[in-house]
Amino acid sequence: MRTQTSSSIVAPSERVHRSLPRNFKDGDEALFQHEIIKEIDSTKAISRENVVVLPNGYLSSGLRVLPESFSNHPKAGQAARHWLKLAAYSATARETRLVEKGLFVTDEFSNGFFHWICDVLPRIEAASNQENRKRTLMIPAMATFPYVAPSLEPYGFADVCILSWKEKIRCADLLIVTQAAPTGNYRPSLMKALRSRFREHFGVGRPSRKLFISRSRALRRRISNEDQVEGVIVRHGFERVFLEELSFAQQVRLAGSAKVMVGNHGAGLANMLWMAPETTVLELRLRGDRLNNCYFSLASALDVGYRYLECGAANGKGDAHSSDVVVDIESLERELAVMDKEEKS
Repeated sequence: MRTQTSSSIVAPSERVHRSLPRNFKDGDEALFQHEIIKEIDSTKAISRENVVVLPNGYLSSGLRVLPESFSNHPKAGQAARHWLKLAAYSATARETRLVEKGLFVTDEFSNGFFHWICDVLPRIEAASNQENRKRTLMIPAMATFPYVAPSLEPYGFADVCILSWKEKIRCADLLIVTQAAPTGNYRPSLMKALRSRFREHFGVGRPSRKLFISRSRALRRRISNEDQVEGVIVRHGFERVFLEELSFAQQVRLAGSAKVMVGNHGAGLANMLWMAPETTVLELRLRGDRLNNCYFSLASALDVGYRYLECGAANGKGDAHSSDVVVDIESLERELAVMDKEEKS
């Protein structure tokens, strides 16, 4: 039986304009020019009846996977693979309850810190009204991490249902919120509203600290000469921090207290979402990478000053998703000196 549907727009389409980085260099046009103006489609709230939520994040109606399970429409030829996953999870998961009115805000990319903070929370913000907060928020098992529950506290949902891997739930009336923006893009009004909500809820103070976000304990995208980098940043008044040691609330308060944040490309920089306007972020990014501009775009949406320093690949190969980087110490020293001078003036 096919589900009956209806939809409404919770955020209209808009055109986003971004400024170039504060330290933009002639010759780097190819890195940023294609990101300066972006068209963002409307965000919708789609209501479907009699939907099953599976633990891997798929929504199903009978024997089909609903398209709202994905951030983009699945490519041709993927239907068989999706159906096999549907069949496997439908067979191994037990239906444990019926939810009368549910809310669904995730997709297949919602199983990591960056995507949760920058993609999922804006969807909640877009549809956050008193009536929707009375619905049961449905979180599939694939998106269950320690930071999820505390990140939902500022919204005050009446009920949050976090599935286990052996559980599926039927929803009589499921409201599905579509993407707030394509991954790596943002609606400034939504991101600023989200920041204000979280800074107020977690009690963030005035920006005063200078933070260096270390990825030395990560499996990839580390700084191969971080010991040298630490020597430089400490001289300029920075603290090296390891976000994996902190709870979600501690991360919000720490990042919210930063007047400057420095780090290489990685999920830790998503914490700039809690920084106050007119603070500064310096991203240490792989040289020539013109695809991964999510932090440039996020800083622009938040009115946080964005700066960048290009770094070589530690293994000689430029793969932005996996390469460790080597920071040129002299270049870092010069950049920090300029930032110090700007701060004093």
